[in-house]
Amino acid sequence: MIDDERTSFEILKATVDWSAFDIVPEYAESATDAMDIIKENLPDIILTDIMMPDMNGFELIEWIKANSYNCEILILTAYGTFEYARKALDYGVTGYLLKPINEAELKKLLEKAIYNINTNNKLSGHFDTEGMTLPVRLACEYIEKNFQENINLNKISNYVSLSKNYFCNIFKKETGVTIWDYLIRIRMEEAKKMLLETAQKTYEISEKIGYDDPSYFGRLFKKYTGFTPVEYRDSKK
Repeated sequence: MIDDERTSFEILKATVDWSAFDIVPEYAESATDAMDIIKENLPDIILTDIMMPDMNGFELIEWIKANSYNCEILILTAYGTFEYARKALDYGVTGYLLKPINEAELKKLLEKAIYNINTNNKLSGHFDTEGMTLPVRLACEYIEKNFQENINLNKISNYVSLSKNYFCNIFKKETGVTIWDYLIRIRMEEAKKMLLETAQKTYEISEKIGYDDPSYFGRLFKKYTGFTPVEYRDSKK
């Protein structure tokens, strides 16, 4: 949880039985601290306040999406304005909760987040695009052809001629995953093939599928497969 008031975290921590969701809560008092934790631990679920001193919650969400971190995001805030709720929807977050937190609502959103995670983990990477709208089909084709490059949301939305927020919403609605989920799965499936079919080093594979940081690629690969790249290669021999 990211909140500049630690008391809020302690209250949240005592609100539900986190072990029942197989979740170990961690605390960050600022968005800057949260970035370091996200880079290192690649959390599945992030709960963030909106109003924080160094960077607000929406700016943090933009950073998460820009860096292709694959996670479910819940917004926790004391500000129940329509503008905040609308903006949360535009950012495609999993849910929006008002403080003080209602236990039943929190449990419902955690269940939704875990369902989304489990569903995404079952995907093989490629979709049957039949029945999808043209922009979504074009986006899938663009990613499959250019996943080795530094892909960002601006490039994809410009390619399909839609605004970023609208495109993200229709992609998630039609595929059930975010555009970043899809990009990661394409890259991970390619990495699996390269690990089994070539003798290339992990850092070489990392670079060829679009990741400059081999250690980040290794953490992401383990999160996706349950193995480090070396373990995966050895397990298939």
